[in-house]
Amino acid sequence: MQSLRQLVLSEKHRLHLAIMLGAAASLLMIWQCWLLATLCNLALHQQQIPPDLLLHILLLWLLRPLLLAAKDLLGLAASQKLRTSLRHQLLGVISKAGPLRQRIAADGDLSTRLLEQVDALDPYISRYYPQLYLVVLCPLFISIAVASQSLLAALLLLATAPLIPLFMILLGKKAAEASQQQVQALGLLGGRFLEFLRGAALIRQLKAEPLVLNRLNNASEDYRSRTMSVLSKAFLSGAVLELFASLAIALVALYLGLGLLGELPWAKAQIPVSYQPALFILLLAPEFYAPLRQLGADYHAKAQAEAAFASLAPVWDLPLCTGGEIQAPTEPVSIEFQQLSLLGSEHRAALLKDIQLQIPPQQRIGIIGPSGAGKTSLLESLLAFQQPNQGQICIADHKLTELDLTQWRQQLVYLSQQSQWLSGTVRSNLLLAKPQATEQELQQVLQQALCADFVFALPQALDTELTEGGVGLSGGQLQRLALARALLKQSWLWLLDEPASMLPVEQQRQYFEQLELLSRGKTLLLATHQLQHLQWLDQVWLINEGQIIATGSVADIQAHPLYQASYSQEFL
Repeated sequence: MQSLRQLVLSEKHRLHLAIMLGAAASLLMIWQCWLLATLCNLALHQQQIPPDLLLHILLLWLLRPLLLAAKDLLGLAASQKLRTSLRHQLLGVISKAGPLRQRIAADGDLSTRLLEQVDALDPYISRYYPQLYLVVLCPLFISIAVASQSLLAALLLLATAPLIPLFMILLGKKAAEASQQQVQALGLLGGRFLEFLRGAALIRQLKAEPLVLNRLNNASEDYRSRTMSVLSKAFLSGAVLELFASLAIALVALYLGLGLLGELPWAKAQIPVSYQPALFILLLAPEFYAPLRQLGADYHAKAQAEAAFASLAPVWDLPLCTGGEIQAPTEPVSIEFQQLSLLGSEHRAALLKDIQLQIPPQQRIGIIGPSGAGKTSLLESLLAFQQPNQGQICIADHKLTELDLTQWRQQLVYLSQQSQWLSGTVRSNLLLAKPQATEQELQQVLQQALCADFVFALPQALDTELTEGGVGLSGGQLQRLALARALLKQSWLWLLDEPASMLPVEQQRQYFEQLELLSRGKTLLLATHQLQHLQWLDQVWLINEGQIIATGSVADIQAHPLYQASYSQEFL
């Protein structure tokens, strides 16, 4: 995973040019202050003002804002390019992660991070990073210019300058902590809002709008309070920095004023700095502290960016499997697990431990065990989203990680416990598996998956609209519809995770009888909590705590003590 600074350095050429323009603007400002002091000195002594002096001041008055505008535009351009690139990288990682993305956060939270938290990097990239260099260069140039007129005034500026970053750091720590909490709160609020949007139709059916609106109002009010807390800390930091800068400028002005009056205790009746240099120094003094004040004002942007980047870091830390270039098989072949181990998240040490098994071609395997035993993880290991921590999976004569994984995933069917449904018609969701499918093919798979009766009873049959998540159909109907969509792929490898868990008992029997017919000649792995109506399976694996503890026929596993104990306790 790259750091925030490494990310910024990928656009260093544009940002360094912005820094050079800012430094050039600072030099022009010094020249402009000297010319203004000269103009005022001539006016004080009632001397003739040369026209070229006025022309130079006018040119500097026009040129300096142009340089500063160009600096800001370069910073914004670099920020835009970096944030766009970062979003593409994150989307690429998430798309390759598949189910692994759920380890980080729900989809709503991830969407918020990709939108809000990536945009939160903008002030750091466009303003804070260039200011880190300008806060050194600009005061250095001004100190040299001031020292050429008064060494003591330059020392006063340099002595008071460290106070501003010191208090900026002390106050900035509180702002950083508040920003981190704000990032987490925004992610939770975004995830909650997305879930409410997905379930809008169901909420309306249950007439639960007042309850949902009340919860959203409470969440948004809490977020508003947090935002005001962060802003108050940022404003407090800015006010303190302004106070110290004003006091420092006043100290320099006091020295110069007393010097012009000849009232300095160590230089009575002497003028150590004459009018023109004194005015020049006074014009420069606010500009000396301006970069420091600006850095202090932008310091909360740094805290916000660091908190936002930390929320994105887990995406890069996902243990993804990249794959190779070998073509995936298109016909049934043997599959072998060789001492396969997969580690889970920090809350779950291991998903699978030392799986050593072989699946001959066209074998139909049942995987059974208590909830959380590793059934889903075993199926997902064949999707090859996660890099194994130990061992490997061999597909025929090749390691799974050596195959073209995009092509491999196109060769298999994976039905999760809750299949994905997009907002659109029933037809458009079915065609996701095979866009060129004909009307006859659609009707055939609906018949095979026992869906035809309820699909054609819908108001518009296949053209009935579904909302995101399939709201509008029951869980059992969606499971059968998912099977119909899977049949369109004509795959040789089926991975089914509790495909009939939401169906009534009688419909489960019909579903599994039909599945027995449809799966002939295919390699099938079926994760399930029960073995009723599954006597046709060639083999059953009993899994517990990520380990295969027994294999055998349906009757063998049903006689196993763990199966009987778990089933009697309704864990299976």
